[in-house]
Amino acid sequence: MNFTILQTEGIQLEGKLAGSTVSVTYTSMLYEQPADNQCFLGLWQNSRIPFGLGSIVTKQISNNQRIGSASFPIHATNVSYIVGWGAGSEAGKSDPNYKSIGASLIFTPGTGSGGITPGVAYQCQIQPIDVSYDSVLVKFTTLPGNTPKSNENWIGLWLNDTLDFNGGYLQKWDVSSSSPEDTQGLEVTDQIKAGTIYTLAYATGNRKSDIVARCTFRTADY
Repeated sequence: MNFTILQTEGIQLEGKLAGSTVSVTYTSMLYEQPADNQCFLGLWQNSRIPFGLGSIVTKQISNNQRIGSASFPIHATNVSYIVGWGAGSEAGKSDPNYKSIGASLIFTPGTGSGGITPGVAYQCQIQPIDVSYDSVLVKFTTLPGNTPKSNENWIGLWLNDTLDFNGGYLQKWDVSSSSPEDTQGLEVTDQIKAGTIYTLAYATGNRKSDIVARCTFRTADY
């Protein structure tokens, strides 16, 4: 079945390291309530996210505005730092889920000029690569170091283009791969319809609100 991708989206991070401060601007997912969903930003002294390990500094997102910013103090300027966006807390707890990082911003010494080091951004992505009446084959990309299966990542499918962070999906699948980038076939219980808009989403935690990427597509008419 032919299809057309209408929109893709992920968590957007931008920022710079200047002097002893890392500053970050974020844009969260459309329709998300970052504070209500307990999203957070964490800072690590590392060149990639150490999934499951607590950060040097953790800052909870304090409001439900889609766009916001945060700053972090650092103590050494000759080492790499990375900031990660966490999708939320541990299920049933208030503790940040450090396995749920869905976007990152890396600051590498010596890559800037004038005393300013720009951040290099990475984000999770998902999109269909084949669609049939009974299944959807998707490709997903997460952050280096992520093990989707053990970190309880999942994929959801919604009807139309509005993403529901409360679990209003048509169907949900656990990610079966341990690779941060892979493909997965999703068998559907209700047939995919022609001439219809659907939304796929990728979540990096086990809660219904832990979504960090989406792709909206339209199947071709008969």
